Amino acid sequence: MNRSGKIVLILTGGLLALCLFLGAAGYVAWRGTGWFLSQTVESDPATVATVSDAIADYTLPAGFGAGYAINMADFSMVTYTAIDGRSHIYLIQAPPSLALDRDDLEQQMRQASGTDVWTEVRVVDRQPCQVRGQETTLVVSEGVSHDGQRYRSASALFEGNDGLALVNISGPANTWDQAMVETFIESLH
Repeated sequence: MNRSGKIVLILTGGLLALCLFLGAAGYVAWRGTGWFLSQTVESDPATVATVSDAIADYTLPAGFGAGYAINMADFSMVTYTAIDGRSHIYLIQAPPSLALDRDDLEQQMRQASGTDVWTEVRVVDRQPCQVRGQETTLVVSEGVSHDGQRYRSASALFEGNDGLALVNISGPANTWDQAMVETFIESLH
């Protein structure tokens, strides 16, 4: 084998070793992220109640089960899933030191809950409402989920117990219950 053949062989072998190393490192990092998230999401009812109480008091609608809570980087979030497995209620609160708006909080909520893959999202209604005695707007949007199902989402900003908060209720458009949404919004205090 001549000198240039050896150089090509050494470079190819080095590149292959680098690819294997980067692949292994990526695998370890991916597994570590899953472990970290599994340690961050709490389903213990006492923890869910503590995180929930830090955001606001409310009456959970019938048909919604035990919740999950996340407390990370001074953001607090609780989420509840309905019996149908497709409808959800989210409450998220930002740290008081951050100046966030509705879009910022909704983006944080979508990333944390895995619902940031909706397409064809459009606002279908804006309703004035009150949350905890504060005037705000309930924004109702509709989009298509990752599995092609049409979904609705209603969200409103309000001042939580310790910072700006957002309530979001989402579910399949064909079973959307606007009366339940409004009753839950009114129960926030």
